[in-house]
Amino acid sequence: MAYDLRVDTRFNARSAHAGTTATSIELLQAAAGSAVVVFFSSYRYAESIQQVLEQRGSPLKIALQPRGQDLAAQAAWVDESLLLADALFLVLGSSFAESIDLLGGRVSHALVVGPALPEVNAVQKARLDTLRTHSKEEAFRRVYQIPGMQKVNQALGRLVRAPGQKARVILQCRRFGQVSYASLLSPDYQFGTTLTSEADLNAWLRSSPD
Repeated sequence: MAYDLRVDTRFNARSAHAGTTATSIELLQAAAGSAVVVFFSSYRYAESIQQVLEQRGSPLKIALQPRGQDLAAQAAWVDESLLLADALFLVLGSSFAESIDLLGGRVSHALVVGPALPEVNAVQKARLDTLRTHSKEEAFRRVYQIPGMQKVNQALGRLVRAPGQKARVILQCRRFGQVSYASLLSPDYQFGTTLTSEADLNAWLRSSPD
């Protein structure tokens, strides 16, 4: 595990850090030498990073998770993408991230771009209203942080499904360095290397896994 704290993946800050995320994906894939998996909080976010890679002329072949497929079609897409693509872009909280077991032991490197907090809308605001007797911090934790980090844990759980399987994973967002978020990671994911520069990232990618 590594925690890349260079990037702010909050909605209003994403565009300013999109180039760093795109470069991280290129470096990750180069280190893996095979297809990597990148998890995003939404299709819009995934598409925006794909566009950045295309605009800079990146040679990476990106396979973006299709919408509305049944499990058989999803499995076929994963098999094909692992063979033909350099990076699979998946959406946290989707059936691909939570239900597909075909990634176990087949992906050596993965990147999670930010915690997948629920969208701010009327439903979430109503949930906050039901917690008015709690502090703002506790209400936010229950309505946003816990569901968002649960999606991260579920996605990472698809990468290692049997004894002997391993994966190197980067959690990319400053929020992963905050106790309120880090404490919601599964125990297996709570210890790793902190990255604060591209040099740190390169050194970690070159290092031998434990």
